[in-house]
Amino acid sequence: MSANFYKIREIINESNPIEIEPLLDDEYSLEIKTIKEFINEQKTDLNLLALKDKINEVFCKTFEGYYTQSDHTLEVAKKIMDACLQAN
Repeated sequence: MSANFYKIREIINESNPIEIEPLLDDEYSLEIKTIKEFINEQKTDLNLLALKDKINEVFCKTFEGYYTQSDHTLEVAKKIMDACLQAN
């Protein structure tokens, strides 16, 4: 499974986990790059819960005190996995 940065960016920006307004296209670029690398490293072993946990980890680390983990992260992870599967 190969991750596409732009598809992930679209999904993350749509989610806007820190609720930044106005949101710039590259606002979450470092976090998206980390998530993309994680997906590419996992290849066929990637699972939905691991991706959800990674997304939470990345945003908690970067936006400590501003990011709150939620059930919505599971939806975001599912959209990202679906997008990555379609890309292959």
